[in-house]
Amino acid sequence: MNSQSILSVGAVEKYSYCPLSWWLSREGAEEEEETLAKGERKHEVVVKDLKGIETHEVRAHEHETIVLYFAVAATVAALLGVTFLQNITVRIGEIVGAIALIWLLAACYFLYKAEMLATEKEKMVAERVILIFAMVATLLAVYMVSASFIVDPILSHVTEVVALMWLIGASFFLYHSIRGFELARVLRRKHGLMDKIVDYYDDQSRNTELFISEKYGLRGRPDYIVTQGNYHIPVEVKTGRTPKGPLFSHIVQLGAYCLLMEDKYDMAPPYGILRYEKTEHEIEYGIDLKNLVTNKLIEMQDVLKTGEAHRNHNRPGKCIGCSRRSVCPEKLA
Repeated sequence: MNSQSILSVGAVEKYSYCPLSWWLSREGAEEEEETLAKGERKHEVVVKDLKGIETHEVRAHEHETIVLYFAVAATVAALLGVTFLQNITVRIGEIVGAIALIWLLAACYFLYKAEMLATEKEKMVAERVILIFAMVATLLAVYMVSASFIVDPILSHVTEVVALMWLIGASFFLYHSIRGFELARVLRRKHGLMDKIVDYYDDQSRNTELFISEKYGLRGRPDYIVTQGNYHIPVEVKTGRTPKGPLFSHIVQLGAYCLLMEDKYDMAPPYGILRYEKTEHEIEYGIDLKNLVTNKLIEMQDVLKTGEAHRNHNRPGKCIGCSRRSVCPEKLA
């Protein structure tokens, strides 16, 4: 199937709303500027929130890592401060050696866990933790040997102050980590997103890769995708009025996104999600919806060949809401 016959999911939605409206949009009929501008502004708000979730969570994880660094530094400094004291009645070297062994065993555990994890991102995080634990174990082992020969009360006080400063720094970054996760949680709850966001469509990005199915002659990208197990669930956000129930054209559009997910990942999602301003609907994706979408694609290819499209309804109210009403030759009064 050549690239010229590959249809967009947006075109499928327009065709399902009214074939003539879709055809006029292909012929260059101008949209109602105010309606489009309002929809784009609302969509930008959604995208901004999705970016916010990603940004807050990334920063929160970064702060968690910094907390670990600061905590490690505070621990080492505190142990050094203890070893610098006079009249120590416990065998500090043995204590530090035991702690070093614990950190080394922890590094081995994360090494095993890294090999068992599924994604490269998780492996990268585990490898960083391994490095940190191994470094700390090495430092503690060195201190076990060297620090036991140093006795200096002043140096002990200095290192304890340093340890306290590092602990304060750890507390600072811990606060920001918790705050970041809380902000992300609020945004997730706002959009009903307690699942992990895989990706989202940003209108401002010129390099956003689309899902393309040569098999069905279809291309497009949902507003964002969430994962549930191995399933990739497409989510489409509608920024206009909230209807009493999901509109037919929106259902077909979501079905088209499900078809792309099935073709891309070789696994059909059990449903897709339609989000309106005041509610959301889980639309079941089965053989009936799949056949509906593929039949629409066949019809659209036929229209492209014949060059003829006509209004498919007798609803004046629907015509009034159409953005191509002003140039439609079959509009209802």
